[in-house]
Amino acid sequence: MPNQFSATIGTPAEVAGNLRVALMRMVRRLKRETDGEHSMSVIAALGSLNSRGPLTLGELAEAEGVSRPSMTVLAASLLDQNLIAKEPDPSDGRLVRVHITHAGKRVLERSRTRRNAYLAKRLGALGSDELRILDEAATILLRLVEDGP
Repeated sequence: MPNQFSATIGTPAEVAGNLRVALMRMVRRLKRETDGEHSMSVIAALGSLNSRGPLTLGELAEAEGVSRPSMTVLAASLLDQNLIAKEPDPSDGRLVRVHITHAGKRVLERSRTRRNAYLAKRLGALGSDELRILDEAATILLRLVEDGP
């Protein structure tokens, strides 16, 4: 199996294996860079609400890939911490939507800043060619995630 120092490009299956391992290790490492007070589930839910706007708990559960009962428990905790707030659905008064609060945005921003600082420090040890490659790879990875199931 070729590695990053090999001139030979591996098969899609070999690249997939290497990429999966690298991404999983990076995700685990970034999880350790949260503030210690808030879990990655909290940060992910806040991020979804920040980017998508007010959502029902069912929509938020689907966006996060968790069950509705799990999201109900998480949302109750976020409500207690004033990180999210409830609002009536403007088109259907029977529905309730949740949105991120200013406090939630501050928590999300602190978490992002901390994780970005960790990555920036690590990337600072790389040369310009490697940084360019990683920048291009990030664009490709985003396209892969956004274009397909």
